[in-house]
Amino acid sequence: MGVQQRVYRPVEYDLPTDFSERLALFKEASGLSWKEIARLLGVSLHRLRQWRNKGVAPNSAHLFLLMTIADVMGLRGGILMQPERDLPEGLDPEVVRAMRRNV
Repeated sequence: MGVQQRVYRPVEYDLPTDFSERLALFKEASGLSWKEIARLLGVSLHRLRQWRNKGVAPNSAHLFLLMTIADVMGLRGGILMQPERDLPEGLDPEVVRAMRRNV
């Protein structure tokens, strides 16, 4: 018998088109100023403004830190992350949740 080779295809995924609105909701819910958010993320106000107004996406490290800060504050779900809307088509949130229960 031969060895089966698995082929993995990269997932193409962009930030949600309403990311800037979600960032504004996070600011409002957290009670932080834009300056405080920029300081926590280690970016300049200019860079944060680009994320908010210019459609520039944060890099993976900054996005992960933002999600971690939001999680610590209890603000990740429903504000920055909306699985029912954000998962790629064909990936059902309930199927993902069931997979976790089976681990």
